[in-house]
Formats: sequence, structure tokens, C-alpha cells
Amino acid sequence: MALHGARLVLAFDASAVSAARVSWGLSGPRVEACALVPLAPEALLPSPFEPNLARPEEVRAALRELRRALGDPERGATLVLPSAVARTAVLEPPADAAPRDYARFRLAQALPYPPSDALVDVVLLGKGRVLGAVVRRTVVAGYEEAAAAAGWKQERLDLAPLAALDGLMRRPPEGGAGVDVILGEVGFSLAVFRDGAVQAFRSRLRDRGEGDADRVQAEAERTAAAAGLRSPRFRVVGPGARSLIHALSFRGLSAAAGWDGPRDGMPVEACELPWLGAAR
Repeated sequence: MALHGARLVLAFDASAVSAARVSWGLSGPRVEACALVPLAPEALLPSPFEPNLARPEEVRAALRELRRALGDPERGATLVLPSAVARTAVLEPPADAAPRDYARFRLAQALPYPPSDALVDVVLLGKGRVLGAVVRRTVVAGYEEAAAAAGWKQERLDLAPLAALDGLMRRPPEGGAGVDVILGEVGFSLAVFRDGAVQAFRSRLRDRGEGDADRVQAEAERTAAAAGLRSPRFRVVGPGARSLIHALSFRGLSAAAGWDGPRDGMPVEACELPWLGAAR
């Protein structure tokens, strides 16, 4: 049963742009339509500081093709940016402070660019904690301009790891404890659930070459142990999710997709799309 009508989500990553029409229900996201268009190598280079669209016209052409593949939708879309464009931190705002204002104050202190160029968002984690994220305004502008030039109407803006975390928090892990692995092509994030709240959140760069599963597993177990969680259950979403789940399961670990769905008629499986929580 869907809680609201379907929403349109447009997402960027290093090797492709993708879009989906998604409804969100009690059992999680339901992908009604999906399309994916590959990008040429290095056409889009996710980074927190420099312009990300190295070859803007190629990205715009892919966005136009993507729009046609979804039937030239007229409704507004949520734009989702890749994890590598943001800096994140788990924060504990004072009781009298607005979470977003406090996140801006704390995150702006370490930025290599003026605070006026910072866009800040937060996700409430429970027990007085928030996850703060900051993105450079000029970086965001490159994505927004490309989408607009290709005919997409922007409704909202989101970040892939925050969208995934927000969606996963609506369906707590079995037993109330576990590690969510949110994969991107350039980076990945780890969220540790324990005692009904997110206890830790870390982001790392990702090398998808040989040994990728070993590196992600080691970081996940290290993050879980630091939060006092032993032998955690893993939920995985994002590009390469199925391969990582298989590798973890082969090693005797408990691993499953954070969300799932049929692949019939879809270019990718639901669990390969980390940003489905943006349709909430």
C-alpha cells in the first residue's frame, strides 16, 4: 500500500545518470519505472570542491536521453547528488539550537571555501543526534543547470547517502541493531544502528577494483566495533550491492538488500539504487 502518489527522482553518479518513478509504502519503495543512461569515462567527476561536470554537454545529452526514456515527464523531480560531493558529520545540537543552524555553524568551521557558499542539510538520527551534510553551492549549481538545460523540472534536492539513510531509518534493522552500507561509485557510507538510533555514520572513498568487498567489509566491521556492535547484520544498497551481499554471505556474515523489488523491465535492481529514499 503506497502512502502517497509516485514521485520522480533523478540521480547522478560517476558512470551514469538514472531516474525512477517511485512510490513509497509500508514495505518500502516500489519502483514503477526506471531508466539508466551511461556516461563516458570522466564526463562527471564527483568532488566536494571543484566543478563536477567535466564535459557538461555530454552529461546534458545523457539527461535528455534519460528524460525521453521515461516518457518526457512533466512533473517535477528530486535531484539526487552522489555521496562524494558532500562532507558529513554526526552532531549533537544543544536543546535550544535549531539542528540545521547548528550543523551550519559546526561544519562551516572546517570548509576550504566561504561559509556563504555552503548548502547544509540534516537528517534526524534519534536520541538528540543529527547527521549534518554540507555541499558547495557552486558544485550544486552545475548539476541543477545541466538538469534544467535537458528539460528536467527540479522540485527538490537531496544527497544519495542522506536519502538512503532517511529511507532505511523508516524500516529499522531486525533486532534494532545492524550496519547499513550505502554504496556509491566513488564513495560509500556506513550507518550503525543500535538501541533504536543511529550511533555512528562514516563516509569513505571507494575503489571498485579487486578487493572492493574486503575493504568495505573491513571498514564496516571497524565502524560497528567502535560503536560497540559485534557480529552485525548488514543491509546493503547502491551500485554493486548484489555482489557485496554475495561476498559477505559467502564469508558467513548476515547480509541482505536494504530494499528489493522485481527487475522485470528495469535496467537495474532496486537495491542498486541507493537514493530511493528520496521518494519518501
